[in-house]
Amino acid sequence: MEPVKWGIIGTGSIAREFVSDLVFVNAPQQVVAVLGHNKDSTKEFAGTFNIPHAFFELDTFIAKGNMDVAYIATPHTLHYGQVMQCLQHRIPVLCEKPLTINETQCKELVDTARAAQTFLMEGMWLRFLPGIRLVMSLISKGKIGKIVSLRASMGYKAPADPDSRYFDPALGGGSLLDLGVYPVFLALLLMGVPDTIKAVGTLSEEGIDETCSVLFHYSRGQHATLESSLKSETKLPVEIAGEKGTIKMLYPWFEKTPGIELQLYNGEPVTYPMQWEGHGLYFETEEVLSCIQNKQIESKLLPHAFSLEMIRTMDEIRSQVNVSYSMHE
Repeated sequence: MEPVKWGIIGTGSIAREFVSDLVFVNAPQQVVAVLGHNKDSTKEFAGTFNIPHAFFELDTFIAKGNMDVAYIATPHTLHYGQVMQCLQHRIPVLCEKPLTINETQCKELVDTARAAQTFLMEGMWLRFLPGIRLVMSLISKGKIGKIVSLRASMGYKAPADPDSRYFDPALGGGSLLDLGVYPVFLALLLMGVPDTIKAVGTLSEEGIDETCSVLFHYSRGQHATLESSLKSETKLPVEIAGEKGTIKMLYPWFEKTPGIELQLYNGEPVTYPMQWEGHGLYFETEEVLSCIQNKQIESKLLPHAFSLEMIRTMDEIRSQVNVSYSMHE
């Protein structure tokens, strides 16, 4: 069997984890090209992973990369242009979350993917991890009854570096797009689109959200409390409360959770240990490969409509918190 040939855009830590995880995919994989903006780091990345071709211009990468599918792991504000060019050349794309920085950009990419009949998926890898799949199974089986509330937070004390992408508006900095996207995703996945959104945040001198707190309210009597922060590190589980009991996703719930706890109100707690090889990015990779093999242009588990709804929700939160990426919008 011929290996699937990947082109990688970006040479940061998540790109390294992605390439390292390809060894766990249940089919041969090969990275044939990498695109980076810094020549030294790009050549080092290529050498580390035995990638035959290193590129420094997107046009050349697309023209000469000879890839079957592209994985994009660059700062948020670069996603739109890079994904668009790949799709226009009918190169299937897996792009890190958030897919774009606003709904308008996301809709244009989805429209392009559909017009080109070319696969596109947002790299919300959490959707495909065993922990999330178990949580969804427990809920669908009615173990905790109707969900009443969800509480999720993600905090990371970012380095006090003015050049850090976390604090740079030009790179889509801020806690919401980088960290808050996980709690928002989880609430939308498990509870759907809220009827009301209330959001507050604290802004840096550069105008990005250092902290963000969001309340989703649903007319059917449910709510979700979501938080993100670049100022403090939180190590809290996700708590999903239902009419019959609760489910906890233990920290770090947003990646390799050590376990899922089920506590029924009239019973003893049950813990489901979680363990898998590697980082876990290969679960989403296998979904991408399955979709492409079946000539699908989107994943049924993470469809275009979900990505559009998620960025639409994030746009509303940003509007209430008063964060704007004016140079890109």
